[in-house]
Amino acid sequence: RSGRARKRKGSLMRPSTQTPRPNPSSPRPPRRTTVPPRRAVHQPPLSLRPLSLRRLLLRRRTPAPRSSKPHSSPLASAAAVPDVPCGGDMTRSHGEGREEDRPVACETGPRKKARKGKRGSAKARPPPPAPSQEHRATTSDDDGSAQVRAMVAEQMRDILAVDAAKKKKVAELLKGLSGERDLSVEDTFGDSNDGSLESLQARKVALLVSKSVVSLSSFAGGKRIRVCSGFVMHGTDNTGANMILTSATLVRSLNGDSNVISDVTVKVLLPDGHITDGHIFLVDFHYNVAVVKIAAYLALLEEGTTNNGAVLALGRAYEGGLLMCSRGQVVNKKSKFGCAELLVSSCKVSMAGSGGPLVNYNGQVLGINFYEKNQTSYLPMLIVSRILEQHHCFGKLISPWLGLRYSSLHMVPLAVLEPIYQKFPDVDQGLYVSKVVEGSPADVAGLRVGDVLVKCGDKLLSSVPEFGAMLLDDAKAHSEAFGGWAGDMTIEVVIKRQRDGSTVSKTIAAEMLRENNYNRWPAPMPSYTIRLINVTPRR
Repeated sequence: RSGRARKRKGSLMRPSTQTPRPNPSSPRPPRRTTVPPRRAVHQPPLSLRPLSLRRLLLRRRTPAPRSSKPHSSPLASAAAVPDVPCGGDMTRSHGEGREEDRPVACETGPRKKARKGKRGSAKARPPPPAPSQEHRATTSDDDGSAQVRAMVAEQMRDILAVDAAKKKKVAELLKGLSGERDLSVEDTFGDSNDGSLESLQARKVALLVSKSVVSLSSFAGGKRIRVCSGFVMHGTDNTGANMILTSATLVRSLNGDSNVISDVTVKVLLPDGHITDGHIFLVDFHYNVAVVKIAAYLALLEEGTTNNGAVLALGRAYEGGLLMCSRGQVVNKKSKFGCAELLVSSCKVSMAGSGGPLVNYNGQVLGINFYEKNQTSYLPMLIVSRILEQHHCFGKLISPWLGLRYSSLHMVPLAVLEPIYQKFPDVDQGLYVSKVVEGSPADVAGLRVGDVLVKCGDKLLSSVPEFGAMLLDDAKAHSEAFGGWAGDMTIEVVIKRQRDGSTVSKTIAAEMLRENNYNRWPAPMPSYTIRLINVTPRR
């Protein structure tokens, strides 16, 4: 008895720890989900560990509003309820394999009808919270950052464009210093007046010859094609017209073939500044010369012979009528063009100076100039006069073709000349054969590379222009004797063979020159510089 009484007494004194069973008839209380309070994202952490990359990104992506009450201490901040919009608590959302903390806004409006699930009715998802003032400020800050980035990108593009333009300008300057600058048809040339006696004399000669120097420009389809210089070569005829000698590049097709530009017109700028129409009288693409007829009287130039003294290259600009003059010397160099009769001077001319005269200090014309980048080639007048004579007699050029490429001995390199001198110590004049076309008349006659031509008929050979003039004279005499080209013209030459040291005579059965054997005259494509210059007649 005492034991049972003691048990009952102890049970009455201690409360029961067993959970009372719910009454099935009583209503079930609503299930309430509690979430432990979390620190706001913007609050400093309690631990000294550095923030992870996820939390740093979370701070940037989901900024929390600042609390209106200042924090008294870190412990109080940690224990306090998180400061979230509308006093809502923090929920946890899952996405892409990681958790992201974000606040849940409080429900201020009427609740929607809950959907039924496995466990009965559930709370409806609250509507998204309206953007706060801080969120609007963040959006405006993002827009401002985008504008700043766009401005910086635009400034960088401008800086890069200016830098590229400066680099291009420097490259052009360096290219010009190396002598490879691309010229336009408006570029002028001429030496500055240095006050020397030669300079003063050159100016006097240029002024004397300027009355016969003109500028020509070709047009097609309303567009300007090329600009060249020219000079009066032929005298007046019964109509009082003058003949202007110039370069055939003026009217040559832009693709480089031996054809005249279709529907081309020529304008001639006279020394007095007037512009008149020019009519094409003849064009010879083998020697790259042309004659333009004008209805105006100009002074004639006297023809001279080629010498090795000082010379002047003259020309005239089409825009403004500027007289151009360049001093130089006749030099022993080979031209880059295919014409063997060309000689070279050290005068510097531009594209606008092509077709102008090369004169000596007596005012006599020695030849017609052709533009090259690093030198100036010219065709001697003893060849030009025979071209004009044949066109006047036959209406075309009649010239024999041998199939040879040759040059004067004084233009041959020393390494090539040494073995020739060892075989022929007494040879100081002649033409060195540098190429023989296979199957040509010269090849059939037995001429080989390395042979030296010393005679044509009974005349000694000293220069290529002299040999070319002999061939043109023989072709004219042959055509006049037979009433045209009969195909049986023969040329007697004397050669010295380098390989065996012998001197032999050869007979070459020359062929008629055809278009496929014409000399090559590569002309640069014309380029133009935009300049507004009015050409007005001088009073």
